[in-house]
Amino acid sequence: MSEIAYVGDPAGDEYLDVTFYKGLHNEKEIDFVRIAVPGDKTLTIDTIADESHKRRFRRKWEAYEGLQNMTGTPVSEWGDIPEGLKNEFQYQGFKYVEQIAGAPDSAFTRIMGGVQWRTKAQAYMNRGKVAESDMIKQQAEMIAKLQEQMNALMASQEEAPKRGRPSKSE
Repeated sequence: MSEIAYVGDPAGDEYLDVTFYKGLHNEKEIDFVRIAVPGDKTLTIDTIADESHKRRFRRKWEAYEGLQNMTGTPVSEWGDIPEGLKNEFQYQGFKYVEQIAGAPDSAFTRIMGGVQWRTKAQAYMNRGKVAESDMIKQQAEMIAKLQEQMNALMASQEEAPKRGRPSKSE
């Protein structure tokens, strides 16, 4: 028995190159979707994203939506990259360095060296942060210091003369 493929059957959608992006339509910024078949440059659909696209490519839509709703360090403030590349990232829809640092490989298909820039963005975001092993070491030293202080305090209380009235048994 052969299987019947119904219209709208999502089988094979994971093979498609789907990109959601912001664009202008009638002087208003809205969401668009570009659907392409890898290896076939003649078949590309580029249209306004509607609810059916958002449902059909739900994972990619949610990832895109998460990147759009992100806030953080504006790309224009990232001093480690050339001005032209800042403009290219902004043109491609990246508003924040955090978006670049967390974007998947597929987001950099149109940017030369994009994956390397993602690594540099991650390093930029981690600048000034203390390494986890260093933090654990600092915490261990602090705990040891506090334990020493506690032991010294307990020892001083045991050695100190007792104040107050002597007990009746004495």
